[in-house]
Amino acid sequence: MMKKKGMFKKRARASDEMSLQITSMADIFMILLVFLLKSASTNAVQINPSAGVRLPASTGEAQFLEAPRVEISKSGVMVEQDSILKFDNFQIDKADMTPEGGSKTLVAHLEKLRKRQLLIAKSNTDVKVDAKIIIVGDQSMPYGTLKAVLTSAALQGYTDYKLAVVNKNQ
Repeated sequence: MMKKKGMFKKRARASDEMSLQITSMADIFMILLVFLLKSASTNAVQINPSAGVRLPASTGEAQFLEAPRVEISKSGVMVEQDSILKFDNFQIDKADMTPEGGSKTLVAHLEKLRKRQLLIAKSNTDVKVDAKIIIVGDQSMPYGTLKAVLTSAALQGYTDYKLAVVNKNQ
């Protein structure tokens, strides 16, 4: 029998070096990064009250959301870190009160905020305008002051209130 030369070529020997597949490795790291970010992040809203504001304590379950923040302290009201209304020891000036019991100054500012939200929602269909608002108030705040702020918010369509509290269990 005759040998057929070249019929079977010698296989190349596997080298001792292995090349790294950078593309595959980058994909794996990207998936790990996304997974870790999703698992580590929470929907918690970062609320840092102003100096001197002590939040009331509660044992309720946390329901976090993103919404405009109204902070009430002894010296005034802040909306989204902007000082809007000044008062002394939680007392709103009678001349600033609306017939409904809200604050004219606060109503005017919340109206601007609502118009801005509507403008953003009109230009971006993914953004929805809602009635949510977060109230951050000192635990010694009288009910009359809270009622005036809530009335002012309601006059501009903010009717879903969330009160920021400190969890007693933590």
